[in-house]
Amino acid sequence: MLQLKKKSKRLNPVIEERQATFDSESDLLTTIRKKRIQVVAAMRAKQSEYMTGVTRLNDERGTANRLMLEALETGLDSVKNQWMKLYQGVIEIEAHEKAQLEIMAKAHRELEAIKSLQEKYHVEIVRETNRREQKILDEHSLGKFVRQS
Repeated sequence: MLQLKKKSKRLNPVIEERQATFDSESDLLTTIRKKRIQVVAAMRAKQSEYMTGVTRLNDERGTANRLMLEALETGLDSVKNQWMKLYQGVIEIEAHEKAQLEIMAKAHRELEAIKSLQEKYHVEIVRETNRREQKILDEHSLGKFVRQS
């Protein structure tokens, strides 16, 4: 039983280390998600800017005096290119997020495996303690019965 208690105690630092690993991976995932939210917000802003530009360009095309047409088209192309770069950034961030989720899942499985091992040791310790207590009670009852006979 002492050996089981020692094994159980030896797992505590391992559990702490695995928990720290899981927590750090979780923090990294949070950072990745915050970055994705920022990039998506920037994408929406560029999308709004693009839609405003399209409206302005269409208005310019409707006039007889098309002096700003080329400048508006160039500006609109620039906004579209910026939006596209942000979109590609979102795709990269989502791939990074997916990979981080897999890393977190692995860290969680490792943590749970060690915790279940420690729980197994704890159950064995309780079972052994109960068995020893029952043995003492049986010996005590048997001694009492022998004395009464």
